[in-house]
Amino acid sequence: MASKLELKRPSLHLDYFSDYKDRICQVLTWHHPTDRRLCIVKYDIGSSFWISRETGIQYTRILKSYSLEGQIDNLLLVKKIEPSYVYHSIVYGVDFLAVPNERIKQYYYPEERLGEILATSDDDLDEIELKVKVLADLLNKHLKIPMKNMGITGSILWKGQTEKSDIDFMIYGNEYAQDFNEKFPILYEKNPEIQPMSPEKTKRYEESAARKSGISSKLTRKYISRKRWLSVFGDTNLSIIFSPLSSELPFAYGDQIFTPIEAVDVECFVTNAAFGSVYPSIYEITDCKLLSTNKVKLDSPLERILSFEGALTGFFKNNDKIVVRGLLEKVVDKKNNRQFYQILLGTQECSGNEFILYPEDYLQLKK
Repeated sequence: MASKLELKRPSLHLDYFSDYKDRICQVLTWHHPTDRRLCIVKYDIGSSFWISRETGIQYTRILKSYSLEGQIDNLLLVKKIEPSYVYHSIVYGVDFLAVPNERIKQYYYPEERLGEILATSDDDLDEIELKVKVLADLLNKHLKIPMKNMGITGSILWKGQTEKSDIDFMIYGNEYAQDFNEKFPILYEKNPEIQPMSPEKTKRYEESAARKSGISSKLTRKYISRKRWLSVFGDTNLSIIFSPLSSELPFAYGDQIFTPIEAVDVECFVTNAAFGSVYPSIYEITDCKLLSTNKVKLDSPLERILSFEGALTGFFKNNDKIVVRGLLEKVVDKKNNRQFYQILLGTQECSGNEFILYPEDYLQLKK
């Protein structure tokens, strides 16, 4: 185990690594301190279904769910078995799991794993790896996404997949997320095995998103239907995750410090949705109008929505008029010596009562 982590590129969302005790960790966000990686500890050594084809180690999953509650539970569990991983972020003012660089044993890059699959003979791939290969070819041929801008994450990344594993497919580069929804349905025509999610799975997705936002499943359905890439590949769930390139990262960890104020409702216009599909998502906004009854006095402009809840984003484009409910924060931009405000989504303070909606849908909530 090296004392210094030598990365081939900055850490990005849904990279994976193993720690010094061979636990499997999933990287969270593109935004990390220099000396550690923000993450969840997803698998620990134990008797269960997951076995690494690389090491032969058998694993049990200790992450119950990707929800906020699941991540809090993961933090509390890891606090008992590896307390040094609990890290209080001065940027966000909350505790995260963050593994010190010196405790990272092996780092897994989704783009490298996909390259390995593409270079392997079909006869030497399992059924899910073959589907990954087919999907990459379809996205390259019909959506014109370069192979170098794709990757595979999840259990396939660390070679621990089972026959029931999902395909968690990465696409790198904000430009490829902009019209992905419009283009993706062509794959339904090109490969009959790729189909939209079934009504049953769509309903479960809607119910989950409704719990996170506090709005009705019926209204949630309107927004979920805009993610036209929600699909299955045969009997395998298919998920598409977008990530900025390393060269596109908007700011470094520690450049900006966030101070929470209170929950608010704000009407505004989206001016830049380039980061609207990644994690965390960013919408730059303007012409902001407070709709809630709060007595907040803004002494600087409200410029941004920053969301750690992917179920609430990925729907909106430049010039859309929206209403957002979330946690108002003051941002001190140390690098540029200025301050502004943002709305933060995905917080404990607003859990189950936060959203981004079109104004006409917001008005329905008020009735």
